[in-house]
Amino acid sequence: MKRLNTYLIILLAIVVIIIFAVNLGNNGLGTQAKHFDNGEISFDYPGALTEVNGTGSNITSFSDNSGLNITVVKERIPKGYNLANQVQSNGIGTVDENFQLVSTKNVTINGTTGYESDYKIQDGNVSKLRKEVWFQKNNAIYGIIYTGTGSTGSSGLDVSAAGDELNTIINSIKVNDNVTNNNKVMGWAELIMPTIGGDWELTSHSVNDPGVYFVPTSYYPGTNGQTALMGHHTTHSAPFSGITQLKVGDPLIIKDYLTQKKYTYEVTSNGNDIRWGVKGVSIDYQSTSTPELWLITCWPTGYSRAAYIVHSKLVSVEPL
Repeated sequence: MKRLNTYLIILLAIVVIIIFAVNLGNNGLGTQAKHFDNGEISFDYPGALTEVNGTGSNITSFSDNSGLNITVVKERIPKGYNLANQVQSNGIGTVDENFQLVSTKNVTINGTTGYESDYKIQDGNVSKLRKEVWFQKNNAIYGIIYTGTGSTGSSGLDVSAAGDELNTIINSIKVNDNVTNNNKVMGWAELIMPTIGGDWELTSHSVNDPGVYFVPTSYYPGTNGQTALMGHHTTHSAPFSGITQLKVGDPLIIKDYLTQKKYTYEVTSNGNDIRWGVKGVSIDYQSTSTPELWLITCWPTGYSRAAYIVHSKLVSVEPL
């Protein structure tokens, strides 16, 4: 009898070890974990997720039948951009009527400090949870963006409900330190002017580069201050060739791939602010009670004797 009890104990121990090993291999998700590796970045992800090829700044994306989506992205770092400062400047509260930042915290990811932001999104009658984790490596910024329906409790949507799907990636992600070529990385943002046409990448090096120049001494898009974008209207890529045609009420859209947000501004004045003897880079940009966007070009046509400024105000913020 004593020997039988010993055998039973040994058998039970073996069963426990097997169950533990299975759960460890499955990352506690009940499905065998899979591995992603493109030579630059690698991580484990739950086998229940289906991989979708990345486009643009996306490295890859995953989804399931419940509407859950996890996207891994890589972005260039704009001149003057500080990841920690940007996260800290995003105050807790309503970003937009249906888009609310509820918490931020520091996390350790790939051996470095990362920054997590949690959002509640109201999409019609559906409440969604969005978690973003950003970290810097090899002169680029990487992000993991989780969007799901989450769960609703007595106090509203539970922002801690992202669960093992996101944690599996965060805890296993590795960036190859030998990868330093970021030339093929999509720009960090783009400006869209629907009424006059034009979809231009934002640059941080020179107003003479193809695209629209973000003035680094101005305020970051979406923050309470004057955001300034400069562009030629007769030479180089001439992104602002039709700037005088903009009318009050026209939309101006910034798609920001660093914050994964779409900022929509509305023109408030055009042609009323021409500053002679002034260049856009020399203006002392100020903080404001609500975010503003200025489009600046040289004036008059063919000359650079003045700064011609179109003013607009932020009217909505949406997740990309």
